[in-house]
Amino acid sequence: MKYFWIMVLFLGSIPRVLGQQVPQFSLYTLNPYVYNPGYAGLENTLVLNGVYRQQWSGLQGAPATQHVNVHLPIYAISSGVGLRVENDVIGAHNTTQAILSYNYQLNITRNVLMSMGLSGGWLQYSLDGAKLRAPEGTYAEPSFSHNETVLPQGRVQAGAPIFEAGLFLQHNKWEIGLSAQPVFATRLKEQSNGNFALSPIQHYLIYGAYYLKVGQNLKIKPSGLVKTDFKETQMEVSAMGIWRENTFAGVSYRGFTSNAKDAVVLFLGFKMNDKTTLGYGFDFPISAISAAHRGSHELLIRYSLNKPIGVGKLPPVIYNPRFF
Repeated sequence: MKYFWIMVLFLGSIPRVLGQQVPQFSLYTLNPYVYNPGYAGLENTLVLNGVYRQQWSGLQGAPATQHVNVHLPIYAISSGVGLRVENDVIGAHNTTQAILSYNYQLNITRNVLMSMGLSGGWLQYSLDGAKLRAPEGTYAEPSFSHNETVLPQGRVQAGAPIFEAGLFLQHNKWEIGLSAQPVFATRLKEQSNGNFALSPIQHYLIYGAYYLKVGQNLKIKPSGLVKTDFKETQMEVSAMGIWRENTFAGVSYRGFTSNAKDAVVLFLGFKMNDKTTLGYGFDFPISAISAAHRGSHELLIRYSLNKPIGVGKLPPVIYNPRFF
């Protein structure tokens, strides 16, 4: 418990500012780096993850997310580095970001490794006015007019630097992460007419998982994720079973309050070979808009080099329990 409060104090010392919305990922337990820059390199090898998520299938303008990340350790300086590229589309809105990360790792006890990560990059936001509709507008093809001055007629965009922070604790039986997305982001404002401005919201994320061996062939990994901006909070719990370290299946429940209730998730996957893993998740909707869509799909492909890279003298890191 004292390690958790160390992380709270670290991130609490960072000034609170506005940040971007956090995309939803159902397979977060297979890909902790997606939410925490402190995780880079903790698998002791090069890892590449690619994710495609289609949320609320069948609903026009529903969110769609493409995400790629890569991270690896730098043994010589007890560190890790990573890169995350993400594109998120919601109706007329499009957010793209590319973020580099660095984290420093140290053993705080014989069995517990702490990693402190910072990341920085660029956030690009655009709004396609052609996809918007106003009550008084005229929309006869091929031309249209919103007949008001607030909504843009075409595409407007703005960009700004963005920074994030995260702490990650790793034991051979459990792991805990705490991150802030972002710790700093400039207010986005379109320059040509000044009508378009965006001040997204900072989020804190808490992740935890435990590794339990059941017999010779089965391992169980319960995990949880909390996302909050201190006005709204969403919690998710998952349980994943791993059979002979090459096939997995699990279930998640997202949303424990009436406002945050979202989905029951079933996911499964397998190792295609020693280095490549394929995972798929389906969200069964239970929210207030469940009748308007047909659930959400998420596909993950993961590549792990599965051997140390650039090895000089290895640091005294703990055994990593990750199965995939």
